[in-house]
Amino acid sequence: MDAGTTVSAAWRTLTRNLGWKLLSVVLAVCLWIAVEGEPELVTVQSVPVFYRNVEPTLALVANPPVTVRLEMRGATGVLSRENLSSVSLLLDLAGLTEPGERVFPISRANVTLPAGVTFVRSDPPELKLHLDRASETKGNPAPKQ
Repeated sequence: MDAGTTVSAAWRTLTRNLGWKLLSVVLAVCLWIAVEGEPELVTVQSVPVFYRNVEPTLALVANPPVTVRLEMRGATGVLSRENLSSVSLLLDLAGLTEPGERVFPISRANVTLPAGVTFVRSDPPELKLHLDRASETKGNPAPKQ
């Protein structure tokens, strides 16, 4: 077998079903892009704490926290500063009518997050609030949302 015949046979083998071969490469690249997608990142940000439905006869005392640090996960596109500017922690104090110390765990249920962002954890994991009668003490009025 001479060199020309070998090259010709190799060329025929490479170009046989060329359309299917090109289609399979394009599909493989598309599948890789779909699976790889945008990388997920984790970020930590201080977010404001808002207290809702505070009984008018009660006041938050002992310097209630105004911010907490949240760890959040999401694609790089959704973790932008402007997208995360609306994140906040909302504690609903409805039903609390008696003074005393209460502990509120921080979970996904009381964190407002934009689409595509997931709550990982918070620091601190819970808030300890001390409520006293509004007429008995000069407590801090709760920041409301």
